[in-house]
Amino acid sequence: MSEKKPFSVALIGIPENERNVLRNIFKLSLYRPHTYSFATAGEPIQILMVDAENPEAMAEWRSFKLPSADGNPSTPLVSVMVTKDQASGEQPYSIRRPFVATRVLTVLDQVASQLITTSTHAQERIIGAETPAADEQPSAEAPLFMALVVDDSSTVRKQVELELKLLGIQTDTAESGEDAFELLAQQDYDIIFLDVVLPGIDGYQICKTIKRNKAKKKTPIIMLTSKSSPFDRVKGALAGCDTYLTKPARQNAFQKVVKKYLKSS
Repeated sequence: MSEKKPFSVALIGIPENERNVLRNIFKLSLYRPHTYSFATAGEPIQILMVDAENPEAMAEWRSFKLPSADGNPSTPLVSVMVTKDQASGEQPYSIRRPFVATRVLTVLDQVASQLITTSTHAQERIIGAETPAADEQPSAEAPLFMALVVDDSSTVRKQVELELKLLGIQTDTAESGEDAFELLAQQDYDIIFLDVVLPGIDGYQICKTIKRNKAKKKTPIIMLTSKSSPFDRVKGALAGCDTYLTKPARQNAFQKVVKKYLKSS
């Protein structure tokens, strides 16, 4: 994987409550290819987030100039409009309120891609310039992978689903073995996260059943458990699981597992 690329974000007119939400969302980017943080004094600014519904903020944005020693922009800059409704076509990037982590990070990742591809033209870019040509703008790509998360805890399902979405992985969820088998009959998955303790059939039996299926036996299965004793690991190995994650899983451990078993990307 390529080295992480940091991007500094300046805010114009964004109220304090939304700044706090963004601060938490930016923390999630620490586990992504591009990381985002609020710009500090004297730091080059690469992304501007502007409250498009605030006339004073828009006036400030129109008069905004990049700080530099010689008066010329020293770094490329892209603006992102923050609105309750869809922004006008004048600006290619916008984020709708209320802020949702996946929505914010998806747009910022598109901006980051734009900044990387146009970095050689940084000194020519100015605020309010014509939007990039259609073939230069990044397009939202379809998810490369599909994951299935099987857990009887709605909290765990949501947490794992969010982490996977932040990696661009589409997710289906099930709260029981029966629900999981229904989904597996309709869809092939690239990776499966499977709770050990479930109502009815347990995770070990579900894992065995999946691994006996010739069409699905190569699908990586990650067992989720609140305890990980040697006995549990032996049972998991006999069932055919690929590895374990102890709940609650640390984000770096989760990321390593996903990268390892989807490394063909």
